[in-house]
Amino acid sequence: MKKVNIDRLDMLSFLNGLVFYAPVALLVRTDAGVTMAQFFVLQAVLSLTVFLFEIPTGMITDRIGYKSTMILAQITMFLARALLLAAFLSGSYPIFVAEAVVEGFAACFLSGTQDAYIYSVYKNEQCAVKMAHVANFGTTGFVLSTVLYVLLYHFGGIGMLIVATMAACGMGIPCVAGIRREPEPGEAKCTEASGDGRAGLLAVFADVRMILMVFLASGFALGFLLINFFYVDKLAACGLRAELMSPIIIAYSVIQMLAEKMLDRIGSARYRTAMLVSIICSGVVMILFAFSRTTAAVLVIMLLLPLLLSFPEFILDNMLNAHIDRCGQAEQRATILSVANMVSNLMEIAFLFASAYIVSIGISACFASAGIMLVVFGIGVYAASPSSLTRQGGI
Repeated sequence: MKKVNIDRLDMLSFLNGLVFYAPVALLVRTDAGVTMAQFFVLQAVLSLTVFLFEIPTGMITDRIGYKSTMILAQITMFLARALLLAAFLSGSYPIFVAEAVVEGFAACFLSGTQDAYIYSVYKNEQCAVKMAHVANFGTTGFVLSTVLYVLLYHFGGIGMLIVATMAACGMGIPCVAGIRREPEPGEAKCTEASGDGRAGLLAVFADVRMILMVFLASGFALGFLLINFFYVDKLAACGLRAELMSPIIIAYSVIQMLAEKMLDRIGSARYRTAMLVSIICSGVVMILFAFSRTTAAVLVIMLLLPLLLSFPEFILDNMLNAHIDRCGQAEQRATILSVANMVSNLMEIAFLFASAYIVSIGISACFASAGIMLVVFGIGVYAASPSSLTRQGGI
């Protein structure tokens, strides 16, 4: 594959990764007078907004196109940042609620849209690599903002962190407006359906392969959820200081960027096998992590696990889009991806409720059960995806 130059989409990802207040997101609310109970209500409002409007916004995306939706999402996110600043300065809880709703809408518009845009613009063998390439710029922005937030916080406090984040988000508006428009959806033929050759929306999800892919996507989401929630607890269990978490996050974020090179090197013809191997590895590593007590082993796994999860996730995103094409539903791509994300969110909520009981046994049980889930669904997706699809370019 030819070297991919830095384009506007890469810069957009970088700018959106610059969330300078992320390390003190809780303080943004509590320093303005929001109680812990109110904070959790705000998170519930955000999640509820995403849940209720995931599919409607996906339908809007299919009507106005991916580029237009990405522009709308960027403007909406900029408005959310502005509301956050206003809420922080005024200490107004209703404005915090409004910010949560607007941010939820931005998340809905962004959900799956960027990946769908990349899939429609780039050839199949370049798609997963480009997804990883764009994600790396977002990671670079995240790492940079994590490093710089201490300096900004020292000189300007939380207000400065929000303003800097707002400025980066605002710069993303002309950036996304300058990307090329995606091509019109082709008349993709459905190789799995009968009749007129076009499967209905429900028929896409009736395929066992699609069901397994959605469950597998949920497994990846749960893996990262556990990393975000329980890495610190694992450090404490090993007798390490919580302050070590920041350099660990930066280190594993940099290592995670290797996914692009790995995808480029193996080539799309071997994606199916590579995904299975990496999923089994990530599942086994999560199980080992659950029961590891040696400090060195825990730290090594902490650094490698995000890469082991993100690498097959890029391949799965490509597989989902290829499946939509095979079913002749390219014109409803955003709606279908929204439904898939909604199912994934429900799985995540169910797992969180189950974890409330599992965690009574120990955090190790959460990691072990998530690792087993990944391996089971990974093998299922591999078995349900004939190798002939890879040779045909459909993964």
